[in-house]
Amino acid sequence: MKKHIPIRMCISCRGRFAQKDLIRLHKIGNKVCQYIGVGRSFYICFECLNGDKYLINKISGRLKIDKNSLEEVIKEFSNNGKN
Repeated sequence: MKKHIPIRMCISCRGRFAQKDLIRLHKIGNKVCQYIGVGRSFYICFECLNGDKYLINKISGRLKIDKNSLEEVIKEFSNNGKN
């Protein structure tokens, strides 16, 4: 019997991926941080994180967040690699 694999959507490219292949982030006020287990969250794929500045502007505009906090999270994940 096959095991169910949860599928989630990237907020940037709208691609559908397995949940384990995405990064889960959380919006607190006007800043973005890694998901802490409380409240609503969103997923973003690694291709979009490594994308150009256009995607950062697109995501920050869609979520109404600070671009600097999003860039910090992107740098953190790019330094740590895939979690």
